[in-house]
Formats: sequence, structure tokens, C-alpha cells
Amino acid sequence: MITLYGIALSNYYNKVKLALLEKGIPFVEEQAPPSQDPAFLEKSPLGRIPFIKRSGSDDYLIESQPIVEYIEAIGPKENRLLPADPWEAAQCRAIMSVIDSSIDGPIRPLLPAAFFGASTTPEQVAHAQQGVQRGINGLKRMAKFSPHIVGSELTYADIAAITVMPLAGMVLKTLSGKDPYDDWPQLHSYFALLRQRPHVQKVEAEAAQSFQAFLASRRK
Repeated sequence: MITLYGIALSNYYNKVKLALLEKGIPFVEEQAPPSQDPAFLEKSPLGRIPFIKRSGSDDYLIESQPIVEYIEAIGPKENRLLPADPWEAAQCRAIMSVIDSSIDGPIRPLLPAAFFGASTTPEQVAHAQQGVQRGINGLKRMAKFSPHIVGSELTYADIAAITVMPLAGMVLKTLSGKDPYDDWPQLHSYFALLRQRPHVQKVEAEAAQSFQAFLASRRK
């Protein structure tokens, strides 16, 4: 049994959670917000989420990409989420890397302003917009949408797209009034396809509940 640590406010936590669900691997969730507490750092050396633990082991695994690679390695072989062909598998990983570094990465410095009321500047927002747009332009050249982002079958790249990418849209719309995906109708159709999947619906619903609880706590 896998124990998944983190909170549903984290897009990377949701990426791992959706991977576990789609792969059909039993797991339990343990609520664990990021922390720099020494006891927490013994489990997650950088104090970040998500991380996982195996039953009967005192070892932990951090970072969403190594975790999904592990999920693929231990999960049922008949339900592949990483293509068997080495080239296609590498393309899947490349898309995941672009999503993480070039779409999610630029908006990370803006999270305190978007969700915690911290100050930011128009220049900082514009810099993030430019970075995200470069990522979008690159992803447009890579994505196949046939109907999934790498090809005909669901892969971890789709799981990354539906769990990680929406945060950039939310943050930039909150701070600038413009969703960076507004001019990409193909992406919206693709997201609508993925949202027909019951596990995607479950993860998004639980993430939305967590976000509403977070907002309610901020209002107290």
C-alpha cells in the first residue's frame, strides 16, 4: 500500500493522486502541508509535497516525476500510462518537463500574491506572462491532440496537463485579468475530453473543495 502525503491545494499532489487512480494502485492519503519542521524534513528533505511511502518501509520518495515513474514501474503492465516505445515515452516525459518548467515554473513567484495577498508588481506579472506564453507556444508545437496530448492513449503527460496547467491560468487571470489559454480553443476541447474521466472528476472536485475550505479559512 502506498501512502500519499500532501494536500489537494497542490497541483503536483493532484498529479500523483490522479496517476495512482488511473493506474489502479491502492493508496491512502495523509494530509501534510509543506513544512520546514525538522520532523517533516526527515520525510521530505526540501519540505515540499507530494511525497510517498511504501508499506513496511521507512523510506520516502519525493518529487512528482520520480513518483510517477515509480508508479508506472510497480503498476499493472496491461494498463500502461508511459508508452512502451522508447521514443514515445521520451516524448511523454518531454511534454511533462515543458509543463512543469515552462508553464508552471514562471507563475510560482506569483503564488503569494495570487492567494495570500502579498504584493507584486506589473513587471513581475508581465514577466510571468511572457514565460508562460513561451511555454504555451512550445507546447502547441509538441502536442498532438489525437485525441490525447502524445497520441491516441492516455499517458502521464495528460495527467500532468490536466492537474498542473490550470493553476497558471487561474493565477494570471487573478493578477492580470487575462487567462493565457483563452486563445487556445484546442486546449479547452482537450481538457473537456479529459474531464469526462471519472478519476479526473474526482480529483478536481476534491481539489475544489480543498480550495474553498482554504478561502473560508482566510476569511476568518
